[in-house]
Amino acid sequence: MILVLPLIIAISLMVFYHIRSKNKQRELLIERGINPDGLSIIEYQKLSNLTNGVLFISVALGLFSASFVRLILKEIDFLSVYLSFVLLFGGIGFLVNYLIYSNAKAK
Repeated sequence: MILVLPLIIAISLMVFYHIRSKNKQRELLIERGINPDGLSIIEYQKLSNLTNGVLFISVALGLFSASFVRLILKEIDFLSVYLSFVLLFGGIGFLVNYLIYSNAKAK
């Protein structure tokens, strides 16, 4: 327990520094008149909608699968089943989104 708090603080500081440096880099590109994503607004909205759609579908499948497993195995922990299935299917959804995006970009 004593080692967990410094580990959490260190990880959060690294994430904060990464996000901050990425935002500064994007701001410099925008000030120079360069589009940092290389996408137009319409393309960015399409990509964002695709990501959100795939994520919501995969989370819904995770919730449905967790409730199905919960009905079959009645003595299993409620929180762990739902959390694990939502995270599993959410990760699968992000992988599917990446594959769709990479195939569309290759064409």
